[in-house]
Amino acid sequence: MGGMTIASRARPAMPWFRRTVAAGTASALILTGGAAAAGALPGANSPVQQQYLSAPILSGIDATDIPSPLPPQGSLIRSSPLDSAVRVPDSGLSYRILYSTLNHRGEPAVSTGTVSVPPGTPPPGGWPAIIWGHGTTGIGDDCAPSTLPSSPSREVAANYPSYWLRQGYAVVATDYAGLGTQGLHAYLNTQAAANSMLDAATAAHGLNLRLSRTAVALGHSQGGAAALAAASAAPTGNGALDFRGAVAVAPAAHTDALRQSVRPSPETLPGNLTAYAFYALAGFRDTYPDLDIDARLTGKGRELLALAERLCSSEMGVAARPYRMSELFAEPLSDIPGFDQALDEYMRLPSNGYSTSLLIVSGLDDDLPPEPAVRLAEEIQESGGHAVSRTYPGATHVSVLEHSLDDVQSFIGALFSPNPERALDAAGF
Repeated sequence: MGGMTIASRARPAMPWFRRTVAAGTASALILTGGAAAAGALPGANSPVQQQYLSAPILSGIDATDIPSPLPPQGSLIRSSPLDSAVRVPDSGLSYRILYSTLNHRGEPAVSTGTVSVPPGTPPPGGWPAIIWGHGTTGIGDDCAPSTLPSSPSREVAANYPSYWLRQGYAVVATDYAGLGTQGLHAYLNTQAAANSMLDAATAAHGLNLRLSRTAVALGHSQGGAAALAAASAAPTGNGALDFRGAVAVAPAAHTDALRQSVRPSPETLPGNLTAYAFYALAGFRDTYPDLDIDARLTGKGRELLALAERLCSSEMGVAARPYRMSELFAEPLSDIPGFDQALDEYMRLPSNGYSTSLLIVSGLDDDLPPEPAVRLAEEIQESGGHAVSRTYPGATHVSVLEHSLDDVQSFIGALFSPNPERALDAAGF
């Protein structure tokens, strides 16, 4: 079963994706309008803040109320039926959960998430579980997907998991440690993301929803990197699951691109990439405080970094979009002794050690260049792993979810078969 890079034809749009594209267009228009307003950083009462943010819906779980000491990693601490305002469409039973995990420092921590199963009777052996890693929503405590009410920016997060429920899979969706829970969310830290995904799937078995032990990690963007990290950690990190493999859609595997961006250049990064870079720097600064990131930022850069810890993705995109890197950075962060090594450690996605099969899909019209993800798949394959890379002309960072759906569905179906290796080979993977 060799890895391959092929270009797939576009699929006709399906109903859930038409809603997503329309919502994404509306969001993009609002971001563009906000960015045109003289570069002022928006405050808590800005129109964008009022339009996109509202009080989080906690579904009966206070994530600040945690036991001491915490139970072992992967333990279900508390659960409550998910409020209808945040339920994934087409779900049967749905719960919000609070569970134990390990954070970016390897310390005991908690995370929240949701567990949804299809309506009806589970198949023999229980519902096969997809562990869903969401894309960027922010790093502030009000940005956890399990608490976000319906809004344009939530459409992808709700409708893509809904598709998998309709195919007969349970969906276990982590918020990631620190996102709505104690401590700062270490955005793009792969160690914490892997723990959050695998421990959510383990904790979900405490709900008595008749889940199968078989599980596959699936993620988009930030969650794509998390899914790959989960696959890397699964053999030794969590023996409670029969972990079958991972699918990474437009994964954030861009350590070199981030390193080259965080310097005083005259460039303005496309799309929301400046916002994403500052989310990553906020988590990185919390992980490596001795590197003194703030000393290399301008006053505007320090202000934007502080906002990154609070603002969710829609408003952060408005706040960050107008700026050239030279307005935010006084010196290249790579000039800091130890920065490059620490960043590699923080965002590390290994090219070896995977014991399960991987599918990595990328859109060729993505603002995040697909080359690092394609290269990672090639390196995994060369090291003796099984990684398939597929790319899609005309697909953007969001629309690649639709363009890749046939391949992703076939790959996941093969992973859940009694003989995954044979099924993957028969399906052309």
